[in-house]
Amino acid sequence: MVNYRIIERPAFDVIGKKGWIAEQDDFERFWEQCRADGLLAIFEALNGWQRGAQTNGTTLGISRVEKDPTNRDFYYMIAIEAPPDCSNADLEHYQVPASQWAVFECHGKVPQSIVQAEMFAFMEWLPTSGYVHAFAPEMEVYYPGESSDDYYCEFWLPIIRKAL
Repeated sequence: MVNYRIIERPAFDVIGKKGWIAEQDDFERFWEQCRADGLLAIFEALNGWQRGAQTNGTTLGISRVEKDPTNRDFYYMIAIEAPPDCSNADLEHYQVPASQWAVFECHGKVPQSIVQAEMFAFMEWLPTSGYVHAFAPEMEVYYPGESSDDYYCEFWLPIIRKAL
């Protein structure tokens, strides 16, 4: 069982880079490419690894499934919450819509811990929860210390109550 909580957040802006995901291995390749291209150094220069006001995370992985959550081919963004008055011509801006979220805790090595939480969220929790996937992106919220064996991060699933 994966621990979770339900929260609400207002809309907020992020800035980052997006890539197309068509298969599971694309996530790792995209992260590796972004690291090699210096994206994380750009983030550090933009906000000094300050935690975001809405997610409390330092880095976000955003699965852009807001138009059709059942379509598992989508754009994926590696992003940070946009600092005030932030502009960078090489990065894309996106507004995460105001949403209610089921936030699932992930403990251990990434990406295994995230995959475990997602499997629990979709296969066990969501079907019996009284909620459905909202038309909003899914998010991975990352914190400092990603290389540790007992690393903590979160999977955010956008939700709305099932219609009766």
